[in-house]
Amino acid sequence: MAASCTYSKCNFLRIDHTTLTPRFSIDDNESFNNGIAYLNNHGYAIFRDVLSQDEINTNIDLLWQFFENIPGCRIQRRDPSTWSNYWPGFTTHGVVNNCGIGQSDFMWNIRSNPNVKRVFSQIWNTNQLLVSFDGCGIFRDWRYDATWKTKGGWFHVDQNPVCKPDRCCIQGFVSLTNQNENTGGFIAIPNSHLRFAELATLTRGKRDFVMIPRDHRILDNGQAIGKLVQCQAGDLVLWDSRLVHCNSPAFAIQERRDDEPVDFLRIAAYVSMSPLVFIRDYTLEQFRKQRKSIVENNCTLTHWSTELQQTREPGDLPTVSLKKFNTYQRALILGTDTDDA
Repeated sequence: MAASCTYSKCNFLRIDHTTLTPRFSIDDNESFNNGIAYLNNHGYAIFRDVLSQDEINTNIDLLWQFFENIPGCRIQRRDPSTWSNYWPGFTTHGVVNNCGIGQSDFMWNIRSNPNVKRVFSQIWNTNQLLVSFDGCGIFRDWRYDATWKTKGGWFHVDQNPVCKPDRCCIQGFVSLTNQNENTGGFIAIPNSHLRFAELATLTRGKRDFVMIPRDHRILDNGQAIGKLVQCQAGDLVLWDSRLVHCNSPAFAIQERRDDEPVDFLRIAAYVSMSPLVFIRDYTLEQFRKQRKSIVENNCTLTHWSTELQQTREPGDLPTVSLKKFNTYQRALILGTDTDDA
């Protein structure tokens, strides 16, 4: 007998937060190919065990080094009472996209993992890929401080349905935590990327971020069922930029024990890679020169690695030397197989 689903509300939609999503192996060719097919058909997919446990631990340490070294914030890993001190990014949605996160050692260590590029290379059938200079997603344990709770239900797409009607970007994150109904996480509207053209009337101009009204037909007038994409620490979660999605706080709240350590409920390091041939409006020489400058100026960009969209002004951040990057990392900056800078 098939297991039954459990539904919760995310603002206005029912969310299936119990049915597991398949996790595909990158070490088995059949499973790997099935994962790509699942992504194409459903709009999202999980590739498991991209990071080892040691790599997960190292990256969490690097993340905390970033937070603890943000000037003026005085955030301390072992003192959660400091986690409200000018917390970076958009706290309402758990997105950190400022303070130099895009060029941090943490984000570069994630991007530089060969397994990440391996998946994107399989999707796009090329090794000439540009990596995004994205930030990360953090859910602090809001059972400790209720003001930390993020908002759910902000369903959107990250691609303009008029200017970019076809598949031209695959977004993703590497998870450093288990994500489930007790933590909250990524919510997908399965197969909605196949109805992307229905969103054409919602956008004006060239902006890629498009909010979806609750009564829109792509959400079946509020009757669609969203899916909490449960994943494990070390997994790579990908989705088509045409897919309707959002993130959401936990659905099943477990009371926090007095002696329970306070930690992050969710850590998602955003990463996207797109083919060099997708560059528009620049010569290759111009684009590569701009990419180098963006890195040196410590800028954080959006998921569009083939464009030069900054999330915020970098402010008074230290410059970054290109000499710190190895050959593999420089290839991700320039979109080459090897370092030809």
